[in-house]
Amino acid sequence: MAWTNSKIFRQWIADSLAPTASFVGKWNSTDVYNAALYNNTITPDNTVTAALSGYNAATSQWLTANEVTDATNWTAGGRAVTGTGSGGGYSSTGATVTFTGSNTSGAGNVTITNAYGNLLYDSTLSTPVSKQGAAYHFYGGAQSVTAGTFTIVWNASGIMQVTF
Repeated sequence: MAWTNSKIFRQWIADSLAPTASFVGKWNSTDVYNAALYNNTITPDNTVTAALSGYNAATSQWLTANEVTDATNWTAGGRAVTGTGSGGGYSSTGATVTFTGSNTSGAGNVTITNAYGNLLYDSTLSTPVSKQGAAYHFYGGAQSVTAGTFTIVWNASGIMQVTF
């Protein structure tokens, strides 16, 4: 199997709702979220433990060995997603909570080959696990660019959205 959809990690929601000290306000914080690109050798699963959702965690599939990078403009660890913190990344309307951010670009002379999706993770978070995954996004197939700009255009409805 491989990429088939986009999902929020179940454990991210559970940790957000059980407000441990490290998770209070994570949807509306000054934490830095990164988007790391991945190839098609992984099979994302939103029901894994927090440890298995983490960026480059030893037992995770989100390892740098599976990551798609550019030597200069989209390096290992991905790009920071701007517009997510200090009140800019969270909204609540009716029964829906939305996490938003600005489109994420690697500008300049970027060469990316066969990026099938990304891992969105909190690069600031260290507890319950370091760099815990929040969500993953499938691009519908291989995306590539040669000597150009690679941009993740987030959905107009938000990067993550939960309806209760």
